Amino acid sequence: MWLSPSLLLMIISIVTSICLVISSPSLFISWIGLELNTLAFLPLLLSKKSKLASEASIKYFLTQTLASVLILVGGLWFLASWGGLATLTLLLGLSIKLGAAPFHSWVLSIAEASGWIPLFALLTIQKINPLLMLWMFCHLSMPFFYVVVLSSLIMGGLAGLTQTSVRSILTFSSINHVGWLMTALSFSLSVGAYYFLIYLTTLLCSILIFHMFNVSHINQLPLLSFKPSNQMLLFFALLSLGGLPPFLGFLPKWMILQLTVSYSLLLVGGVMISMSLVVLFFYLRLMFSAFMMGGVNLTTLSSDPLPFPVYFIALFSITGGGLSMIYFL
Repeated sequence: MWLSPSLLLMIISIVTSICLVISSPSLFISWIGLELNTLAFLPLLLSKKSKLASEASIKYFLTQTLASVLILVGGLWFLASWGGLATLTLLLGLSIKLGAAPFHSWVLSIAEASGWIPLFALLTIQKINPLLMLWMFCHLSMPFFYVVVLSSLIMGGLAGLTQTSVRSILTFSSINHVGWLMTALSFSLSVGAYYFLIYLTTLLCSILIFHMFNVSHINQLPLLSFKPSNQMLLFFALLSLGGLPPFLGFLPKWMILQLTVSYSLLLVGGVMISMSLVVLFFYLRLMFSAFMMGGVNLTTLSSDPLPFPVYFIALFSITGGGLSMIYFL
């Protein structure tokens, strides 16, 4: 599957869509790139041959269609000089595209029905175009923007506490990260890009480990205890994803918190700190499960060695964070 011409075409389409959004100052051309990205992602969702995957692809298509209509209507209202209403409609459509709270319900059902590779694309690559359009065409200081930011931070943190599925935990963590990403973009594109790249790197490491060991539920995590090195790799990736110092994921959060204080966004900064502790808690719960829980069927364990990039990313999560902190100190 992964070397097929259809996959190559899908990758080219996604890259082309991102290039269209980045290079064009036109809202209409960016909207075309956004739709090209949506259409290219659908075959990846359908790569998992199951009824749930088919239902998820239909739900994804209908949700993205609704969001696209809102974005297009917002663009038309811009032409009609309905500035405030146009910006609000555009922000609403892009928030749905991002899966930001309170418009996040579609993301969870699609994540649960997806394989690990489509899940990674859904939580990372599919957010690039909406985030770029958010930065280019929306006023990131309007009240509704901060309502979405705070809702994403709170919902992504608190809702993840009740989850036992690894996919659901990563999805709610992603919703929380969307709040951080939107706040970062309100300061500058470079801060947002820096945060996104570190988030993508640490999430990739975690998902590759879950994929290699076929882990979908907390009860399966004790299977990793047979190989301490693999267990430690997962722990490093999760701690970095949770933003614990001195791991790499802490640095962008630290930078954003400093900027929120500089711009007097004390409420946003306070919610960020509180919800970061909550998110870190359910990552620590995953780690505790891997150490303590037992009674799982050992036949589901994959004995294949992890690919070298996973070790490299995990090592970078430690050394990169430590060296960066020393530099900024």
